Amino acid sequence: MKHLPILLLATLCIPACVNQQVSTAPSAAQANAPINPSTLPILLGLDPVRQDLQLTSLQCALLDSLRSDYKARARTITAIGMASEDAAVRSSWDLQNLRKQYNQRALAVLTPGQQTRVRQIERQMMGGSLLASASEQSLLGLSQQQQQALYAIYKNDQASAAAINAKFNSGTMSSFSKMIALHGNQKNTSSRMLAVLTPQQKKKWMELSGQKMVLPKIHDPNANAASLFEGY
Repeated sequence: MKHLPILLLATLCIPACVNQQVSTAPSAAQANAPINPSTLPILLGLDPVRQDLQLTSLQCALLDSLRSDYKARARTITAIGMASEDAAVRSSWDLQNLRKQYNQRALAVLTPGQQTRVRQIERQMMGGSLLASASEQSLLGLSQQQQQALYAIYKNDQASAAAINAKFNSGTMSSFSKMIALHGNQKNTSSRMLAVLTPQQKKKWMELSGQKMVLPKIHDPNANAASLFEGY
């Protein structure tokens, strides 16, 4: 993988989403369910990430196998979810469980030091969107009110992503337009979630993001960002 276009963030950071209606009022089960906003097997397939972590050839081979297996299973679950609204809801939870399982398996391939660093890179890649994760909320000591606010933003993000995917599936949106729309949706979600934090919490979270990973400069005529991670 020689290049890392900015639109890759859309496929990396945004979980596979099926066409479904999403409720903004979480049930007790939903409120306690783990949310895995990112997919580590995909993140760990990027050459700049592998170079930063100094992965061995054996580690890369194991991660390649995990990534291939994950993508195949995710495609199958997503296809099943297209059958009906009930199937879509079930598919959404199955994808959550799949990400959790494969994130854990991917982390197990890494050394403790690499695990710490990939979490830093994950925060850089995901921005505020990662705050939907219970582990991030626990690290920052978020109040119940903050957690509820983040959950509402997360569900809104999922509904917006589902609508974008529905347009693509219906043939009214191109693949490229879908990537742009998903990236814009993720960027908006990131900003809204970061705004939930207090200044002290935001400072701590930025410190937990570690040193920025160096990537090739991205020249986007529609953005003022000088690099992929600027402003995260």
